[in-house]
Amino acid sequence: MAYHHHHPRLLQSLTRPTHIKLQTNRFPLNQHHFHSRTTTTTTTTRLTSRIPTTQSSSFKTHANQLNQSKLPTAKTTTTSATKTETETETTATKNDQPPKTISAVSLSDLRRLIRLAKPETKTLTIAGGLLAVSSTVSLSMPFLWGRVIDVFTSPEQLSSFSSSLPTVVGVLTGVFLLGSGANTLRIILMHIAGQRIINRLRTSAFASIMRADISWHDLRASSSSSSSSASSNNTTNTSITSHLNSSHGTGDLVSRLSSDCHLVGDSITRDLADGTKALATVLAGVSMMFLISSKLTLVMLTVVPPTAIGAVFFGHYLKKLSRQTQVALAQITSHTEEKLNLLRAVHTFNAVPIEIKSFDRKAHTIFELARKEAYARGLFFGGSGFTGNATIIALLTYGGTLVSRGEISVGDLSSLMMYTAYVGSSLISLSSWFATLMKGLGASSRIFDLLDAKPVSVTLGQGRVLSPTEPLKPVVFKNVHFSYPARPHTPILKGLDLQITPGSSLAIAGSSGSGKSTLAYLLLRFYDPQSGGIFYGDESIQSFTAESWRSNIGAVPQDPALLSGTIGENIIYGISGMVAESKMREAARLANAIEFIESLPSGFETEVGPKGIQLSGGQRQRLAIARALVRDPKLLILDEATSALDTAAENEVNQAIQSVMNSGSLTTVIIAHRLSTLKTADRIVYMEDGKIVESGTYDELSREGTGFNLMIRSQLLSGGGRRI
Repeated sequence: MAYHHHHPRLLQSLTRPTHIKLQTNRFPLNQHHFHSRTTTTTTTTRLTSRIPTTQSSSFKTHANQLNQSKLPTAKTTTTSATKTETETETTATKNDQPPKTISAVSLSDLRRLIRLAKPETKTLTIAGGLLAVSSTVSLSMPFLWGRVIDVFTSPEQLSSFSSSLPTVVGVLTGVFLLGSGANTLRIILMHIAGQRIINRLRTSAFASIMRADISWHDLRASSSSSSSSASSNNTTNTSITSHLNSSHGTGDLVSRLSSDCHLVGDSITRDLADGTKALATVLAGVSMMFLISSKLTLVMLTVVPPTAIGAVFFGHYLKKLSRQTQVALAQITSHTEEKLNLLRAVHTFNAVPIEIKSFDRKAHTIFELARKEAYARGLFFGGSGFTGNATIIALLTYGGTLVSRGEISVGDLSSLMMYTAYVGSSLISLSSWFATLMKGLGASSRIFDLLDAKPVSVTLGQGRVLSPTEPLKPVVFKNVHFSYPARPHTPILKGLDLQITPGSSLAIAGSSGSGKSTLAYLLLRFYDPQSGGIFYGDESIQSFTAESWRSNIGAVPQDPALLSGTIGENIIYGISGMVAESKMREAARLANAIEFIESLPSGFETEVGPKGIQLSGGQRQRLAIARALVRDPKLLILDEATSALDTAAENEVNQAIQSVMNSGSLTTVIIAHRLSTLKTADRIVYMEDGKIVESGTYDELSREGTGFNLMIRSQLLSGGGRRI
């Protein structure tokens, strides 16, 4: 039996919102300088100056700062850390410009919106032809009824009309059936075309989000969160998981992919068709009215200018309200998603009343926007209706005078009144269509933001493909300087140098905020360093495609990211092609997961539930280890991989991992949190303030006087026991 990675349930789970976690705790700040300590191996030199922590306020500024500081691929350079304070402040002042506001919708926005319908040109053309047929039938009705009324009011014509009545009824019935059939087909075709456009739009937007690198998401979260600046002085730390399965504003992205795409699709198809029909009705109706009586037509047209002006103002106001409403809906979606994911914490801290009040405030914001729209709609359509009715009264008064003078017939007046009703309702529909179009354009700008998303630092598909068959090579960090894109003035790694021997195991220890997890992010190419370089052998890892480089890495985060689907689907997640069941079972055995999997009634076909909720923490962790090992990685990254296991299971998994490490078939990097894990590593590096200050074996670093020893002792004294 073999498993294929394109399983429908697993692919469907990709569109489900991921767990929301706050992003403000990603960046280790307020880092303290420690004195460098000498051990049996080398220590690194500290930077002599610090960059001021002025933070840019806009997404665009962050991106520019990052791009300006990037180095050419596969080159190693060193950025001077002694830039003067004046230079830095000047740069910060230059870059800290307020973000550009969204201007009024331009013709280019409208053209871009219409271009989305280009693949449906044939279908929409047919629908347009059917619309012309049904509209022609509808517009012929007032003229025909006018002639019938003239016949009934003329004794001379009534006798001859009676003999031909069956023929007339038959013809009219056929015409009405033709119009009804054309309208039915038109509605079907327009709806299908609209759904195709919405489907393509959603897929394209989702693909754009997926292709955007982590830096893009970080900058987007930073630019949309006012709390990031307030928390910029907090010392924090995160695991790989925070980058794998969380982001600020996930609810906003979900809202854009759902409601915004729906609004845009309707604007292109249904609303555009309704607007075209209304415009055609107005033009054709006015033309027929001029043929009947130019005097009465001019009276009717006096209502057009004020209605048109009101429609423009109403449409722009509605567009503004629509965008505010979409943003508010996205916020309440994100808020709801976060609180539901943290429901246990909410109950633990008795925060249910607080969360209900918080939700009520956000819901009330949406209600206030809806109330403003209700007032605007009521005033506009009420005023338009009154104007239309007043026009009809004026037409009846003046038209009756013309009939009494013999200038027009009763049938002509009846036809003209019906055309007036047609044109009046179409003018109101046209006004409503303009307002709806403004709503669609307001939503389209949020979709275009996603479609225009470009990777900030790591672009997929660039470079050469790293073959899995290439031999193991050393991984080398050379003078690496790195700051997170959202906080470019807060250095995390400061001239870090590190060499990892191929086939060896390296444990990384250090206090919270020292930069341990950042090393893992750089190895996974979530980000690229601003200066210096990371090399695999003699080649920069930036010279490989990000996809091929990551396919040679197995990562096990502290909180495993499992998706809805079966156990087997989660183990082979992301692997192209077919995977033999024997290989999957071997990976599960190495991860000490085979026993609990086989004890389940459905084995590898067991559904794990959303985020693996059907499994225990230890079971999820072992599946994550199996998923890393089934890829036959050259590099294995373990971020507290045994954190959720009890002592017995931890020992078994450590033995399995140790056997893999001893085989020399891969290089292992361990973000160390437990003494039992540290002791198994060939070498340990101890980090402080973004640099490696000590390096050696466990026995060497455990000697008195080392920072590593002090850290161990403080953990033991505080009750940490086996954890670091």
